[in-house]
Amino acid sequence: MSDKEKAAAAKALGNAAFTAKNYAEAVEHFTEAISHDPSDHVFFSNRSACLASLGKYGQALEDGAECVRLKPDWPKGYTRKGLAEFFLERYDDAAETYKAGLKLAPNDPSLKEGLQKAMDAKYEVPGAKHSAGSNPRGAGMAFGNPFGGMDSTGLDRASVSNPNIKEYLKDPEVMKKLNTVIGMSSSAGGEMQQKLLMDLLRQDPRVLEVFMAAQGIQMRCGDDFASAERPVDVDSTNTAKRPPAESDATPAVKRQRGEDAAKPPSQPAAPADPRTDKQREADDFKDQGNKLYKQRKFEEALAMYDKAIEKEPNDLTYYHNKCAVWIELGEESYSKVLETCQDLIERRYEINTANSGGASFEKVAKVYARMASVYERQGKFDEAAEMYNKSLTEDNNRHVRTALRELERVKEKWEQEQYVDPKLAEEHRERGNEFFKSNDFAKAKLEYDEAIRRNPADVKLFSNRAAAFTKLLAYPDALRDLEECLRLDPKFVKAYSRKGAAHFLMKEYNKALAAYDNGLEIDKTNEECLKGREQVLSKIMETQRSDEIDEEQVRHAMADPEIQQILKDPKMRDFLRQLQENPTEAKQAMRSDDRLRDAVSKLMAAGIVRAR
Repeated sequence: MSDKEKAAAAKALGNAAFTAKNYAEAVEHFTEAISHDPSDHVFFSNRSACLASLGKYGQALEDGAECVRLKPDWPKGYTRKGLAEFFLERYDDAAETYKAGLKLAPNDPSLKEGLQKAMDAKYEVPGAKHSAGSNPRGAGMAFGNPFGGMDSTGLDRASVSNPNIKEYLKDPEVMKKLNTVIGMSSSAGGEMQQKLLMDLLRQDPRVLEVFMAAQGIQMRCGDDFASAERPVDVDSTNTAKRPPAESDATPAVKRQRGEDAAKPPSQPAAPADPRTDKQREADDFKDQGNKLYKQRKFEEALAMYDKAIEKEPNDLTYYHNKCAVWIELGEESYSKVLETCQDLIERRYEINTANSGGASFEKVAKVYARMASVYERQGKFDEAAEMYNKSLTEDNNRHVRTALRELERVKEKWEQEQYVDPKLAEEHRERGNEFFKSNDFAKAKLEYDEAIRRNPADVKLFSNRAAAFTKLLAYPDALRDLEECLRLDPKFVKAYSRKGAAHFLMKEYNKALAAYDNGLEIDKTNEECLKGREQVLSKIMETQRSDEIDEEQVRHAMADPEIQQILKDPKMRDFLRQLQENPTEAKQAMRSDDRLRDAVSKLMAAGIVRAR
């Protein structure tokens, strides 16, 4: 059987174990598949899912990252990586990962949901965060029971915006049924229990409405087309709301009303249109304007909105859509948008008196959001944030909250870019070097910090700060800076030499040797890498000859994912057993298998295997 066939067989066993929720067993099978074919991204993706289900998010992240590296055009890899980052509470990283995935699959629901949850968690939206120890399969509808995770804050918000919810919460019968639903949904049940749960929700629409509100889902639709998430879109629905027809009620609702569900339905009467003739004409002009807007015929669209305003001057929707067109026309029209929106806000009560609902809270909120979008385009981030917050005061809209968070992210990035000054960065670097030479490593590190803020693209700054971290015995921090060095410049040899030194001091000799080898691949004559490699080999030989076990070295080695993967390899387990029972035959097997020999060398460098 070829390696590909062995890998496929192991994958099949892993899939079966995963389906049976035997995640630890599934991890072993996928690890075996990887040992046979480490180039298949699907194996890393599957093992990442298993590790996340076990709560091992650090290892899940490593596998998710490797999956993305092997197959950067595969959206699911970004889902795996983003999920692990989310449960590690690295919300910024998770958001960037999900955004990268959405560039490949803009309509992928898992990526969209992941991005929303990461942004909500970053800005501490109630109910959004999950601790790193929680199970990802319970992190939302996409991962487990769709009825899990009742949120009292969701009910509080819903009761404010929906008077019906407030009344239902006062009804003892509704609350009794709701508690039954919560109890059934939070417990692990089979198909029969889920069926009973759905039947209970269907019997009383009030319970269903309250339950969905607690999940953050409103069962009633609004009357506006535009949203702050797409600030230059236009409203495409009618201005006035139409009441639902009585005949549209479900049998369960009719039973609530005391009606006879078995009674044959009468011919439904058409609902009355509350609009005046002029309002209907205005809506017709608006609809024509919307079509022209979508066709990017902006001048024609403006003419239609003007006709709508002429017929009904007391409705914010038509002005709002007109402002969307002005924004599309460019910067020279921004002032008209702001002037018009400000005038509408000042006249809101006058407009609402002349036409009830013409300046509703929701419509005023959209006017504020429109102003915010203009200020954001002008780079006036504080004014934009003020308008978004005013919009939320009028109508606590999810899309506006998202727009505000994105604005804060853009502002932060802009401020960082404005702070960049390579000349000042060089001055701080030189001062840091002076402190380093005088052995004042803490002050040197502070100078390098400021230099990096002034010029985050300079690899030398991260390399120098890594040297300061090494002197301060902060080896993990030094390694993070060196990884950033190599991200900025993969050919920067000094980063490899300093990385090797940091691993050596942490007694991670296998990693130190790999770092020096990587540096020598770029520059075969680099003196620091040559001396460092020689020092590592000498230390490995010393530990091999010693009868004492260095517990610190072994502890570091056993925490290394690469070493863990080698030890979990069935072929390696057979070799280690053979090494104890028949050393001569084991050594012959090692000489004939390059991969096995390479793995044993890493275990020897890590202090796990000793030559005798």
